[in-house]
Amino acid sequence: MKEKKQIHTGLCITDDRIVATTAHIENKTMIITDAMEMKRSSTIDEDIAEFINTYDLEEGEYSIVACIPTEMTMASFDPHDFDVKEFIKWNIEDTFNFGEHEFELDACRREYPRHNYYLFLAAVDRHELELLRQGIRDTCAPVDTIDCWPLPVTYGLMHRTGTVTGIVEPAGMHLWAWWKDTCVKECIVKVNGADISSALIEMEEMLQRFGVEEIQGIHFYNTDDLNEEQRIDISALQEVYGNTEYIPMMFLGRGRTRCTLGELDWDMAIGMATRGLRWIGQGW
Repeated sequence: MKEKKQIHTGLCITDDRIVATTAHIENKTMIITDAMEMKRSSTIDEDIAEFINTYDLEEGEYSIVACIPTEMTMASFDPHDFDVKEFIKWNIEDTFNFGEHEFELDACRREYPRHNYYLFLAAVDRHELELLRQGIRDTCAPVDTIDCWPLPVTYGLMHRTGTVTGIVEPAGMHLWAWWKDTCVKECIVKVNGADISSALIEMEEMLQRFGVEEIQGIHFYNTDDLNEEQRIDISALQEVYGNTEYIPMMFLGRGRTRCTLGELDWDMAIGMATRGLRWIGQGW
């Protein structure tokens, strides 16, 4: 009997719209067969419910990432004299900018090199996250995962560890350096070549502490409104550090006509579909 293909839909919610991609894996290639989008018009709970009701899945599940305020940090620890709950209890007020009871926390541990341990923490705005969950509950949608912004943008890449993501925001260029699906350094700098270059040097030095000799590629998002000088600066930096490389993909049907590889929300949706298919880290 022919094995049935596993199908999954990755969904990304930004302030402007919701986009989603449906995909499966075939011959070590991600086949994106459908792409959907809807403009935002209300709160996140109402918009996600409308989207799911409009594009009701025939099979498979959703994995979701939303542009919800998120802060990340890391700390070293001794596993022989360390309790995660106690650490969070006594250190969280000095770590994040959220007020008390205004966030939910996720944590994971990593080891590098041997016997050196790090705790990675991500704090997410509790109100927005609960609204998202409420919208999901209202539709009884089959949701596998809700992930932290902006990590899923790396899931569709050949090299996630050592990658740097840059997103132009109102405050400046927001940069993240990734190692084993955790952020080892994050900063916001002015959108000019000198400041971004200095930040990238510091990020590369941090990655070297985790065994990555050099940045493995960089991708800048939301650059359409930059001036010519800023575009030239960014292009020069991409030449120095190299562009990120995607896993093998093929676009069919509405996936080919609607999905735009290289745009932030579409890359996020592709990343969530990749995670849902358990394809990240396999076959490369």
